[in-house]
Amino acid sequence: MVATRDSDHQQTFTVTHRGNHYNIRNFLQKYHPGGFKWVKPYEGKDITKSMEKYHHSKNAYYILREYKKGGRDSSKNDSDEDLESMVDWSKPMVSQVGALGTKYQEWVMLPVDRKLILFGNPILENLTKTPLYMVPLFWIPVLTCFFAYGWKELNWSLDLYSCLHMSLSTLIGVVMSTLVEYAFHRWIFHSVPSGENKMMIYIHFFIHGLHHKAPFDPRTTVIPPVATTVLAYLFYLLYSVFLARSVVFFVMTGMIMGYITYELTHYYMHFGAPNENSYFHYLKRIHNQHHFNHHDKVFGVSNMFWDTIFNSLVELKKLHMPVKW
Repeated sequence: MVATRDSDHQQTFTVTHRGNHYNIRNFLQKYHPGGFKWVKPYEGKDITKSMEKYHHSKNAYYILREYKKGGRDSSKNDSDEDLESMVDWSKPMVSQVGALGTKYQEWVMLPVDRKLILFGNPILENLTKTPLYMVPLFWIPVLTCFFAYGWKELNWSLDLYSCLHMSLSTLIGVVMSTLVEYAFHRWIFHSVPSGENKMMIYIHFFIHGLHHKAPFDPRTTVIPPVATTVLAYLFYLLYSVFLARSVVFFVMTGMIMGYITYELTHYYMHFGAPNENSYFHYLKRIHNQHHFNHHDKVFGVSNMFWDTIFNSLVELKKLHMPVKW
């Protein structure tokens, strides 16, 4: 459920920082880790000392540059260099990231609020952008087929053994999907490419770097079906080596269920406004920590189970009033 508030009709929310004026309304509406209520008292005021007092991250100062009235703040100072001068956001990014070299890793983890263009070719560009509705539209029929094939292997039976077989195998698939979600995010998506290896920079940028660079672009949040289809097929082949056919089909059913849940949850963490004190409210707060403060922590999205197991969870601050977006 998307929260509403009286100020939603406003087009500006101006603050001052180091003598410059910024309209941060777009950021507050859904993205600010502290939510709207925490920042409301600072409307029209100088936030320089407050940002220092509350130890805002480098990412916070960097994203603030986006909202300077009159255009992005590209000034240089000792604590916060603007790296966006190294690229041209009006041109395809795929032809530029490789040249960033050793600066790539720093640049890609500093967020901007912009639409990302990957390719100049519109056909290739559209293949990299996936609307959220494509996830259930594409994967629910596939999930249904896997379940039907598995049930067929059990001769369409609904006796106790068959029901337990279906339930446990599907549950194993769901649990496996959460482990894959965590493992891929931590050890593949966040692997650090060498500044001398352009190919690794391109790969990292395509699979995850683009999402950290442009986390507010809904077109970069959902993984394209082509990529996930290849992964699903590889998992199917792997399971087929070790498991009975009926088990394979139900495990794949559970994995796809888990994957759909992951995509919907991830999208909601970025663009939704969960009710205060709900589970999704907690997930959004902690996912914001991953994007803005702790890139090396909090790799789960749909749940925090594996972060707890592998000691990559961060502790959220106890607040005297709840966050509201």
